[in-house]
Amino acid sequence: MKATWPAAFGALVASTAAPIVAAAGGMILLGACTSCQSTVREAAIPVIAAGSFDGVEADQRAHRLYLGDSAAHGIDVVDISSTTPRFVRTIDVAGAPNGLAVAEDTHRLYAGLIGGSVAVIDTDESSPKFMQMIDRVTVDSLAADLLDYSAQKQRVYVATGQSGEVVGIDTTTNQVKERLAAKVPVEQPRFNPSDGLVYAASTETDSVVQINPASGKVTNTFKVAGCHPAGLAINPNRQLALITCSGSVALINLRNGAHEVTRAVTGGDIVSYNARADRFLVASPHDKSDSAVAVFYGDGQLLGTVAASPKTHAAAWDQEHGLVYAVSAAGLVSFTPAACEPPPDWLKLVAGGSIYLMPFFAFGTFLFWYARRRAGRRSEQPARPTWHQLQEEDLAAEQERMRELEDGIFGPQLNQGMRPEP
Repeated sequence: MKATWPAAFGALVASTAAPIVAAAGGMILLGACTSCQSTVREAAIPVIAAGSFDGVEADQRAHRLYLGDSAAHGIDVVDISSTTPRFVRTIDVAGAPNGLAVAEDTHRLYAGLIGGSVAVIDTDESSPKFMQMIDRVTVDSLAADLLDYSAQKQRVYVATGQSGEVVGIDTTTNQVKERLAAKVPVEQPRFNPSDGLVYAASTETDSVVQINPASGKVTNTFKVAGCHPAGLAINPNRQLALITCSGSVALINLRNGAHEVTRAVTGGDIVSYNARADRFLVASPHDKSDSAVAVFYGDGQLLGTVAASPKTHAAAWDQEHGLVYAVSAAGLVSFTPAACEPPPDWLKLVAGGSIYLMPFFAFGTFLFWYARRRAGRRSEQPARPTWHQLQEEDLAAEQERMRELEDGIFGPQLNQGMRPEP
């Protein structure tokens, strides 16, 4: 059955529109690949919504999230064994907590308290004092601020703020073993297992100080002018430190002291590094419109950000489910950092090039359709004689003309046995 002109034109339009729609869909998919905001989920937890928080840490072995709640003078515990977080309890520590540190190998949780002591909490489920404060270690007369735990050294390192010391607590005895004199006010301390040294951010001096725990002396100072660093985390394999400044984020090469500053994230508070994921997390609390949690690759390059609450001063990884948790206005927010990964280069090339290739594809489709239509018309017409057939027809016509000429000159030929009339 022969196709009508409207039907054929409709087929052309459909065939031309198909690549356009496909290319547009590819561009939409490409845009979605670069956003992790779409994976954000918020869990309403009234106790956390009413709290005030600084430190947030995850216990990867026990699948628990700990949040230092200064409003409740305790540590809020959340079960993260599934992708739906569930509030468990608040552990009373009789003081406002600042930083937290988890010792998974010894089943202990440490919390720095305003007033200068560190609370020691039993997290061993088989213990009769499970989820109770079992000790309290005095490190300073004013404050025990942010903490860091080293399983290698069996130490919890405690920053004392204005007192200018990083105090080392032996986790086997819960006794103070070292007092490392930074001689400047310190914020976040970090132990670097790669070089065995302790680093601490100093807001007032625009620097990160390096301290040898064996001698207790400062061995180096990394200056970042105008930074006013607060948070600090170290990637020991690359010897890189990521610090949060008042309005930016800086990356320091601990081998040579070189640094670079980026304003892709407008400053922040606590920074953490997860070795298994090889990612940094930066909590950046500001106003409602510009607070964020940022994810950086292990080399310090920004991977992506999600909107957050002004209450978000820290974030923590859930390695089991590939999620990041942070405090939100309603309770907890989580997102999937893997969704922040940009698409591969070949997909970028295909999606970007499709915009320029669409006109050529449409024109090629039209030429193909036109050629098919012309071929269809020719197939409907009678078949034309071949050159050989035309040659035979010309020869037969010429023979007939010659016979007529001979008849005119000699008369018609007689059959054998016939005689002409007298």
